[in-house]
Amino acid sequence: MSYLTNYTDEYNTREVSITEEDSAEALKNDYQEIVRKYNPKYVTIQRIQAKGGEAMHLKVTVKAPSHYLTSNEDFTPKTCESMTADIRCFPGYPLTSVSVSYASDHYLASPNVFRSGNACIDTWIPFTSSLTTVVDKLVHDMIHDPVVSRYDSPANSKMIQWHKDGVASGRFPTISPKLLYAPELTALPPRKVTAKPVTAPPPLPGRHH
Repeated sequence: MSYLTNYTDEYNTREVSITEEDSAEALKNDYQEIVRKYNPKYVTIQRIQAKGGEAMHLKVTVKAPSHYLTSNEDFTPKTCESMTADIRCFPGYPLTSVSVSYASDHYLASPNVFRSGNACIDTWIPFTSSLTTVVDKLVHDMIHDPVVSRYDSPANSKMIQWHKDGVASGRFPTISPKLLYAPELTALPPRKVTAKPVTAPPPLPGRHH
């Protein structure tokens, strides 16, 4: 079995495909990368039983001060000492997008989270977007780090001014972002943009040694 999608670089759009085995291997490697990357004192990643139609189901928890809302009519953030979200990955990864959601009665107070509890993960770009990029944005958002806040295209516009006020007062982020990462690691540097022509899609995530 194989999976197809359109891949676009700066020159053209073409159809690309991966096999079921390649998809499973890419997902396994990216999962191993996020487990290795974060500091378990502050970030826990739990793999739970995937349901029908899912290739992998994770629960990501950040153990640091955060704020939550309790319904789609709630606009008053409440404090908590940790925050958990579900990440679902699907067959065909990384050509297919992942989804991120919080409990509808305990979801992150953030401009990046819809009032349904679903998180906005930005446009999915095959071979650029991945489980690792999604988790990185997610854990930063849970500590209200403005680096990942989308004030220009919010999922919940009611949280924009509240979030800006927290940043201005020094309350956000609630902990130093570097604490999220394993002691021997730091945040990945920004992706460099190359001017060289792209003749083939980038390779899938490789094995980590």
